[in-house]
Formats: sequence, structure tokens, C-alpha cells
Amino acid sequence: MVVPAMVALLVILSSMTASAQDKIILKDGKEIQAKVLGTDSKYVRYKRFNNPNGPDYFIFRSEVSKITYENKDAGQKEEPLKLGRAQANTEPPADLQLLERNALKYRKRSNTHLVLGTAAIVAGAATFIKLGGDYNSYKSEIGKTNDAYTAWYKANYQSSPPAGDLQKREGFLAFASPGIYFGAAAIAGGIALEWMGIKNLRLARNARAELARNKKELSFQPFYEPSRKATGLTIALSF
Repeated sequence: MVVPAMVALLVILSSMTASAQDKIILKDGKEIQAKVLGTDSKYVRYKRFNNPNGPDYFIFRSEVSKITYENKDAGQKEEPLKLGRAQANTEPPADLQLLERNALKYRKRSNTHLVLGTAAIVAGAATFIKLGGDYNSYKSEIGKTNDAYTAWYKANYQSSPPAGDLQKREGFLAFASPGIYFGAAAIAGGIALEWMGIKNLRLARNARAELARNKKELSFQPFYEPSRKATGLTIALSF
């Protein structure tokens, strides 16, 4: 009598388990007969009801309208999914984040220094060009004045005027001062800024290269497509 009683008990338990069927209702109206294993903010993990010993399936929470639990007395609740590397790769590790921030920081510094350096060099060169043009005009005016005075002096005294009577021409350094020093300082500062920009650009490239080396690993992402009733893992190699 013990054996038939045990068999009857197993049959009852099996029927109760078989009837404990959850329903995942999608937003497009489709239903998935399943045994829900766990949920979190992104995924629902379940087994197909007709294949309880089969693989785990995943579906995005954004595609789910609601989940109906057959065994409501069990007190179903949300639990974090253990997706292994798939979830671990959702957020990059702290060292990769640091490399990413450093690469961005050096890139911004490089752009700033290169732009300011170029502007300073252009401003300094423009200053020299302007001073050179002004000096040429100054020499031309001095020459015209002296020529006119020499012609008048010869017409009246039949000889060349004394050298002390003619206007003396200043040298370029004396004429262009102090603007020439501002121009030279602008060019020197621009070159220094350009050098700093190139240095930061190299640092940014080094950080990017190190980031790329550290990210050369496989990442796994579960997927489920209700339209094709397909599920699996997306495998990606990040560079």
C-alpha cells in the first residue's frame, strides 16, 4: 500500500507543477507560456513551459506588457539577473572609464592649445607685417621730404644741402618699438602653446591606444526576438 500511495503523491505533485504556468504578455499581444526565473530592470529570464529542462531565455522588459504568475501564493518578486559577462560589460570597468576620461581631457586640452597657439602666431605675424608696411611708408616719406629739400636747396644755393639739414631715418627696431616686442612675444607664446597642444594630442592618442588594448575582449549580450521566436547571445569583439 505504501508504493501506490507514493505514486499517487508524485502524480498529484506533477499535476500541480504542470499547472503552475506563468504567462509573459508582450506589448504586441502575444503570450509566452513560460516559467519565469527572474526579472530586473532590463530583462526577463524564463524557461519555456513545454521545455522546463531546456535553456534559459531572455527578453527585454521594454517588450513586455505584463507577467501573470500562475502560482501567486509563492510571492513572486523581482530579482537581479545573473547574466555573467553580459551584464558585467554593460558598464565599463573603472580603469577603462578613467582612460576614457583622460583621453577626452587631453583631446580637449590639445584642441584648446592648438587653437590659441595658432591664433597667437597669426596675430604676431600680422603685427610684423603691419610694422613692416608702416616702416616702408615711413622711409618713403622721409626720402620724398629730403629729395624735395635737396632740390630746393640746390635751386637757391647751387650746392647740396649739408647732411645735418636732412631728416634722419630711424632703424626698423627703433621705429617699430614697442609693437615689435608684442609681435615677437605673441609668436613665441603661440609656439609654446602649439607644443603643449601637440604634447596633449600625443597623450590623448596614448590613452586611446591603451583603452583599445584593454577593451579587446569578447562581450556577450542576450537577445530575444518575438517576431521570429528566436533567442540567443550576441557576441561582439570591441576594439
